[in-house]
Amino acid sequence: MFGDRRRETSWPHQIATAAIFTSPLLVYGANPKSLLENPAIDLIKAVPSTWDETIVLPGSSIGEVAAFARRKGEEWFIAVLNGPDARTLRVDLKFLGAGPYRAMLVRDDPDNAAAERIERATLTRQGSIAITLRSGGGFIGRMVPRKEGGP
Repeated sequence: MFGDRRRETSWPHQIATAAIFTSPLLVYGANPKSLLENPAIDLIKAVPSTWDETIVLPGSSIGEVAAFARRKGEEWFIAVLNGPDARTLRVDLKFLGAGPYRAMLVRDDPDNAAAERIERATLTRQGSIAITLRSGGGFIGRMVPRKEGGP
C-alpha cells in the first residue's frame, strides 16, 4: 500500500512486502503518480515476480519480524518487515557470491517516520549490514554483482 492508508507502517516496510509476500498475483495498492514519484522507484521496478532461492535470515520470529534474503539469477534482495517493537538486526552477507556487489538500500528514516532513506554502497560476502527498524518499519536492499571494469 503506497499512500496515506499504509497505517502504522513505513515506506520501506511497504516496499519490502513485494519481496517477502508470495502470491500468484502481487499488485501495489497505489495511485500510479505516488508510486512513480517514490525515490525508490528503480528498486521497486526491479523486484522480480519469481525467485530462484530464498533464505530466512537469523532474527526472524513469527509475529515479530520477517527477514529474507532472496535471489533471482545473480541478484540478491534483502527484505525485512518489522512488527510492533523497534529493533536492530545485523545481517551477515555470506550468502552473496564472490566479488563486490553494487547495492541500493532503502531504510527507515529515523528522523522522519513518513519517509525513507536511500543509500548506495559496495558490499561483499565478508561484510554485514546493520538494519535499524522502527515500530512497523522495514528495509529492502538490492545487490547486483559489479562486473570487471564496471561501475
